[in-house]
Amino acid sequence: MSLSKTLLAAGLACTAFLTQAAPIAIVGAMDAEIENLLPHINDKKTVVIGQHIYYQGQIGDHEVVVTRSGVGKVNAAVTTTVLIREFKADKLIFTGIAGAAAAKLEPTDVVVSTALVQHDVDLTVFGNAPGLMDGFTDRLFYADKELQAIAMQAATQVVGANKAHAGIIATGDQFIADKQQVARISKEFDAMAVEMEGGAVAQVAFMYKIPLVVIRTISDKADGSAHMDYPKLKQVTADNSVAITLAMLEKL
Repeated sequence: MSLSKTLLAAGLACTAFLTQAAPIAIVGAMDAEIENLLPHINDKKTVVIGQHIYYQGQIGDHEVVVTRSGVGKVNAAVTTTVLIREFKADKLIFTGIAGAAAAKLEPTDVVVSTALVQHDVDLTVFGNAPGLMDGFTDRLFYADKELQAIAMQAATQVVGANKAHAGIIATGDQFIADKQQVARISKEFDAMAVEMEGGAVAQVAFMYKIPLVVIRTISDKADGSAHMDYPKLKQVTADNSVAITLAMLEKL
């Protein structure tokens, strides 16, 4: 091949690489929260980084990378960082199930994040408000307004307007199943839902300036009845989250 043809081929390859769309990252904490998304991925390939499997491909018109983070804030933060740094994701959707913090919520209701807070952060001895970390001026990490609006439209489409809510989601490395705990979290943070990953994802997204929304379907009342409600509702609520995610992708 002549030098000019070699340079032309290299230039075309470089152009193709530069114009390739950045993927939308879709994350759930558990297998049930992503497994029904996997059949919708076209041209699917898997990449293993650390102990996590990342599924790349297309859903509709969008390049996506889908993965299970594992439960808890460390798993969520590590996975989010990999999605941003290794896969160059430019939008983040975290989807799955949560406990209700607001009394009005019932199982199978949906909460779309307006903001997220880490309820188990406590530097109050240094004068910080509960949930406020060192180096930050706000304890809330805010959802992207455009993604939030689209997620609300998708949630309304899937579950109905009376079951779709927007509000603050509180995160901590605890499975909340006590009435007093949930009452404290609800009052202190004005939280609608409690879970174990979203606040960590939101902090990483904030640090890298990546748009984020968290979508949570309520699986239990977070009041001690979880041992009865959670196993029964886990799959149906996870399925709702998948349906909302697919409806959201159609609108992006």
